[in-house]
Amino acid sequence: MAENIPQDKEKKPGRLVRTETKFSERSYGSGPKGGDVFKLAIAVALVVAGLWAFYNVQNLSIYVRALFPVVGVIVGLLIIFYWCDFGRRLVVYVRDSVVEFKKVVWPSRQDAVRMTFFVVVFVAVLSLFIYAVDSLISWLFFDLLLKRG
Repeated sequence: MAENIPQDKEKKPGRLVRTETKFSERSYGSGPKGGDVFKLAIAVALVVAGLWAFYNVQNLSIYVRALFPVVGVIVGLLIIFYWCDFGRRLVVYVRDSVVEFKKVVWPSRQDAVRMTFFVVVFVAVLSLFIYAVDSLISWLFFDLLLKRG
């Protein structure tokens, strides 16, 4: 049985049709590049240097020494998020995730409570079934087959 499918008789060779997709086509890359690895190493070195200064510079007040790791972490984060491509891609990924999260249609409170109740009841019934099957198998194995009951 052949279907009648309308044929477009005016096909023009070489004509491109532009289609647009609904979803974001951003590429988040596979990982940090060579230059970014060096920048990430600098950020880690600053954090380690801040921790080293906190524990090894004993002649300063504890409040001043506490600033060393804090400054190391802040400068390291600034390097990662503003100087590295890895950090910029991470920020773009988080922004896109927030946009997609805002598109989610959440169920009403009544629906959420009803579905939660159904899940709890189903889990209770399933656990009772598993308990009954386990008890039956134990009774068959230990009492009937091994005569240990």
